[in-house]
Amino acid sequence: MGLAQRVVRFPRVLKPIYTAGKHQSEPVVMQETHNLHLPFIIPSQAQKHVTHNEAISAIDTLLQLAVVSRTNTLPPGDPAPGDRYIVPVDATGEWSGKAGMVAAWQEAAWTFHAPKAGWLAYCIEEDRMLVHDGSHWVPLKAFASIPPQVGINTTADAVNRLAVAAPASLFTHEGQGHQLKINKAGAADTASILFQTNWSGRAEMGLAGSDAFRFKVSPDGAAFFDAMVVDQATGRVAFPAGVTGVRPQLAGNITYHVAASGSDGNDGLTAGTAFATVQKAADEAARLDCAGYDVTIQLANGSYAGAIIRPLVGGGTLFIRGNDTTPSSVVLSSGLVLRSGVQLRLSGVRIAIATDLVHALSVGHGATLRIGKMEFGAVGTNADHIFADNPCHVVLEENYAIVGGARRHINMGAGYLTGAGRTFTLTGTPAFTHFIAASSGGTVALSSPVIVGSATGSRYIAETNGVINTFGKASTFLPGSASGSTPSGGIYA
Repeated sequence: MGLAQRVVRFPRVLKPIYTAGKHQSEPVVMQETHNLHLPFIIPSQAQKHVTHNEAISAIDTLLQLAVVSRTNTLPPGDPAPGDRYIVPVDATGEWSGKAGMVAAWQEAAWTFHAPKAGWLAYCIEEDRMLVHDGSHWVPLKAFASIPPQVGINTTADAVNRLAVAAPASLFTHEGQGHQLKINKAGAADTASILFQTNWSGRAEMGLAGSDAFRFKVSPDGAAFFDAMVVDQATGRVAFPAGVTGVRPQLAGNITYHVAASGSDGNDGLTAGTAFATVQKAADEAARLDCAGYDVTIQLANGSYAGAIIRPLVGGGTLFIRGNDTTPSSVVLSSGLVLRSGVQLRLSGVRIAIATDLVHALSVGHGATLRIGKMEFGAVGTNADHIFADNPCHVVLEENYAIVGGARRHINMGAGYLTGAGRTFTLTGTPAFTHFIAASSGGTVALSSPVIVGSATGSRYIAETNGVINTFGKASTFLPGSASGSTPSGGIYA
């Protein structure tokens, strides 16, 4: 058959041919090359051009090998001269049984070449290099050695081992999605993305110092402030710096610390980052959405100004706690003003005010004040220890001490004060205009109280439908040096 009809398989065998002048029964063995199995021309060979052309065709096929595809299971119907394919396993037709071979269309016929390990081929359809591993064609891996530092259009260094200077960097998918992974060794380490201005940090996002996901910002690259923190265990989002128009919502009870050595620039969340003033702590509590949880303001030993207390949003009780063992160690030098609706429990403090006309505790409309163990020091002659002129509720929950005088210790105008079995310990014979006053429907109900010590001044005044109820105790029961009075419809019982 002619050259255009030959199917070249190149098995590694010896081929018999006949030399010129030799009888056909005396074949001469033909030799081949070891790798591509190209036939040698032997001395005195007849039709040398056939052997030569066969070798040239094989070289044309295998040198700079580039195949059209390796997925066609049927030979193409109209291949171009010189087209080459890698035959897939499930090929049919003329390619049947030639899996893995290189099929080349030459001289109107298919020739097949069996690959060996290490052969390279470029697949046009896939735009990739392939290598034969001895059994299959597989994608060629990069064998180039990667240097320890790579700088693209800039210089890398020991920390920034990969550095790129470009208008943009692209990471795209290969088939479906793409992940950018930043890994850290432990929870206390950092895995984050840092945004800089002139090489100074301005914003950071990621796992910075914990496993909570954080968004932080900085004005100078040194001090960073948490804008958003996502708890890794619950997915709950917190906004430590607050959100304009949105209150931070509590997921549990919270404590704000206050110390004389603190700063109102701190977050107040630990004793080491305490606020300096009660007012700052109260304001922080008032801006929360408490979601029913409680807020405690813990005062370290020291002296502090008072504060205006606003109600918690979302329910919950505000606790202001000093030193319950020694209340005199925590002194408020001005009063606490409870705005409408406040729910407050106060304990462990001494209130002593030098300025006149400033009440120690002013209880607003609808507020509830629960008083624990504490000390009432001296206030101005025109001020009271406990003052209420609106409907409210004051509860004496523990025994407490009175170590200084006032116009009135308790002055309930339209409010309601209760206390059962409480002990009042008076030190130094403090002076009062009236120890207890009730007016305008205000009520003081003291069941089985115990008075230790003495005071000067009138014991009580109940007027304009005010009621003071000691549950049948004699009028001399309350401390004072003068009897009480009930003008204008007041009741003392």
